Amino acid sequence: MNLEGKVCGVCNKGRLHAFKDEVVEGVYVDAYRCDYGHASYTASVMKKVESLFKAAAETRHVVRVGSSVAVPIPASIVKLFGLKPKERVYVTTQGNRILILPTN
Repeated sequence: MNLEGKVCGVCNKGRLHAFKDEVVEGVYVDAYRCDYGHASYTASVMKKVESLFKAAAETRHVVRVGSSVAVPIPASIVKLFGLKPKERVYVTTQGNRILILPTN
């Protein structure tokens, strides 16, 4: 299915344009970006992307913490980066991804 020129399903304003999206380091897929920066994938590409993430990631539930939400970081990642409770991290976005970066 070609989504080129169709209206973005996220913002319902921008038109979609084809591009190659790097979903995992070194792995590119056909995707569509709207004029406002939202990324979209065809159903078949999304299934492949989800399979890649499932194979390389652990599933976590978002939990409420006060008026915010949090996602527990797996112990293997905590050990890998040497994270400690109450340690500060940078939280930002890159496209449609959430990035958590150690401050040290």
